[in-house]
Amino acid sequence: MAGHIDAGALRIKITVFVQPSEPMRDADGYLIKGLINVFGENKYRHCKWVNAHGNEVYEAKRAGVAEPATLTMRYTPKITPTCQIFRMGDDNPYEVISINDVENRHAWLEIKVQRKVAAK
Repeated sequence: MAGHIDAGALRIKITVFVQPSEPMRDADGYLIKGLINVFGENKYRHCKWVNAHGNEVYEAKRAGVAEPATLTMRYTPKITPTCQIFRMGDDNPYEVISINDVENRHAWLEIKVQRKVAAK
């Protein structure tokens, strides 16, 4: 639970992308293909990133979750379960498992993520 987090704990940079449900066009009228950054082009957010450890790892493996982590960040309504999250400097996305608006106060979000694995 993220009742209180020091600003210094929010040191991991992430970008959040979503696949548009409808075709979108850029300012010049060209179709946008691929993922769109929900915060705007070349924008990122800071979060506290905690990888699963101890018994959580074994429980996650039994549930089929690859590389689970918990992100804590300031509240934003722009993050949805369909988003893909990239840790700055990492080209492999994480997918959202769950989103928790802590105590429904619109102050903090706790996001459970797992590594997105390619289909075999």
